[in-house]
Amino acid sequence: MARSMRSFISLSIVFTLFLTGACSSTSTSPTTPATATPATTTETFAGTVAQLATTGNPFSVSANGPVTIELTSVEPLATMGLGVGIATWDGTTCGTAIAKNDNARSGATALNGTATAGSYCVTVYDSGNIPEGWTVSFSVQVIHP
Repeated sequence: MARSMRSFISLSIVFTLFLTGACSSTSTSPTTPATATPATTTETFAGTVAQLATTGNPFSVSANGPVTIELTSVEPLATMGLGVGIATWDGTTCGTAIAKNDNARSGATALNGTATAGSYCVTVYDSGNIPEGWTVSFSVQVIHP
């Protein structure tokens, strides 16, 4: 009888382990696909602007995403404030300003925000700081998708 009792206990343990394994399940939570951050492009434009003048350079945003515009140099007076703006581009001219900063400084972010895919232009202009007869050289950087 001892032998049949051991067999019964052994079978009970094996059966219990079998049922436990058969009843266990692995549950996974549904995951939301990661939103890919669009690759960014850095464009640098250089030019000159005279008193009361404006100059513009077109660029294209390939996907919705962040845009940052910064004056990277201003000469002959590096501390001079210039106007920096972003506007629509129709293929020929800069349109109405979307945003502007009348006192942008070299080495600091002039404008940042989110743009939808499309054609734009960055403008640099005299906001009243360029003396008569001066021509100011500048470099402006646009980072966008």
